[in-house]
Amino acid sequence: MPTTICLPDFDLPTRNATGFLIRWILPRMEPVHLYAFLDRKGPFSLSLPQSDILIAVGHGSESEITGQNETLLMDTSSIPDVKGTIIVLISCATATKLGPALVSAGALSYIGFREDLLWVADADLASMPWNDKMAEPVMMPIVDSLNSILDGKSTGEAFQRLTSSFNSRLASEEDELTASLIAWNRDSAVLLGDPDARVRARPKIVFPFPPPPLPPGNILGLIAGLLLLSPLPP
Repeated sequence: MPTTICLPDFDLPTRNATGFLIRWILPRMEPVHLYAFLDRKGPFSLSLPQSDILIAVGHGSESEITGQNETLLMDTSSIPDVKGTIIVLISCATATKLGPALVSAGALSYIGFREDLLWVADADLASMPWNDKMAEPVMMPIVDSLNSILDGKSTGEAFQRLTSSFNSRLASEEDELTASLIAWNRDSAVLLGDPDARVRARPKIVFPFPPPPLPPGNILGLIAGLLLLSPLPP
């Protein structure tokens, strides 16, 4: 089955998290890749029912997650077809209401956060966020967990990997602020649904070199959206 991965890039937090996924997760995932301007409700609603896994970066709240420019992708009042899907939301607070609603609607498993997802990002590395050592202690445990899922491991094992990776980072972290953020996100992480759920393993592809710098603003996604998806509903 195809995958759906949502990668907004319109502000520093989304560009930062998206950059880590582009570097370490995207090479392993077949389409659909909803990057920048493509990350809106029309393409999202078309691709999700065909997918066995959804990974989404985006600003969120207890009951919703948004895409590019905070366009609503889904909320508790408009749950899309998620039957048989594993869902990971790299967003704030969605474990409170949206996560349970997705599992109730048929998602096999959900991993997300009950509180705000907090980390420090270096604005000077907005075009190459995968080099951001300030963000790495929070972003890489999430990457480790996602790679566990893509290795074919269960979501229960992936969640254990998330926790153990946070703990490993915490044990070696000397900066007090960063340590507090690692602990905060670790304690906020939530697994719902079937801990034995899994998807077929994806090839272990790691590019030896990082991708080219992200384009400024929304340029790449805007061009793609205008060329490919302008007829789709907003």
